[in-house]
Amino acid sequence: MKTVKRAALQISTIATALTMVACGSHAAPVIQAPQNLRPGVMQPMDAFGGPSARLNILLGDAAPNLNGERLKHLDLGIKEIDAIENGQVTVLASYDTPRIVDVLAHVDDSGESVANTTVSRSEYQQLRLVVDLPSSKAIFNGHKTSPLNFLVNVATASSAGAGSTTVTTSDGPAAVDLIVTQPFSIPQSGNQTARVDFNAFESLALDSSGNLLARASLFVAPTDQMGSVGGRVLNSYGSPVTNATVVAIAADGSVGNSAFTDDKGHFAVGTLKNGTYQLVIYNDYITAAGRENLASGQTSNAHITSGPQITITGGGKSSVGTIAD
Repeated sequence: MKTVKRAALQISTIATALTMVACGSHAAPVIQAPQNLRPGVMQPMDAFGGPSARLNILLGDAAPNLNGERLKHLDLGIKEIDAIENGQVTVLASYDTPRIVDVLAHVDDSGESVANTTVSRSEYQQLRLVVDLPSSKAIFNGHKTSPLNFLVNVATASSAGAGSTTVTTSDGPAAVDLIVTQPFSIPQSGNQTARVDFNAFESLALDSSGNLLARASLFVAPTDQMGSVGGRVLNSYGSPVTNATVVAIAADGSVGNSAFTDDKGHFAVGTLKNGTYQLVIYNDYITAAGRENLASGQTSNAHITSGPQITITGGGKSSVGTIAD
């Protein structure tokens, strides 16, 4: 079992984090639509006095491999979900009893609807998930259960910078705020659904004592502007390269999302916003939470292999075929 690289988990008060926290603070102006009969489900209404539309938030992920241990369930206790526009907070959903979502039950860019309410047609710079810690846990194959110990105000350790748009802050003694800055818009012509990928592969790590640490690395994309890319990584003998990390790098150098290859060398990187990405394959990769992820079966001694470019369009599932390491 690999140990978490402690140096990568030092507390950081970087200016970006401070700016995000300030914008996402609960002290900011709040607009809240009235609740329906069920907790957290908003009644349709135009609470803003202008053009409005429905906003649906989906939450999902795919099961990661944590140093040979496979997660079976990853339960997040959702207390509240907020959209933030120019520092103004709109409460999309609020639960008196935390809404338990097993994010690993929703793969392939699907997700569980955790908020569906009426908002103004605008651009939102941030999305905030308030997570209840006592009701959040991970369950491994073999039924071992571990609480989620979220690292607060910690800079990403990722080799590629994954998770740099997500900041985790404390929200009292038993909750954390996961604040992700990936803007999305409500179209003038209709409603919007946005998918949130928790990316447990990047977000979770086991320390030397077997405790599960979480440095949240979330990715958000509106579904009408979202696609995925798949492929296969093989060595020079045509055999699969397993557990390699595949990162989609956007034109501006930011990380669109990441994934790892399975035992047959296949990968699928989802929740990618429209755009052109460079695929980069890592044989030795440090995740956002500071976990070392090593590939096996590769013939190249290089830590990094440059893959092809791919253009993602809304609703499209693209394939790059075979990538030689």
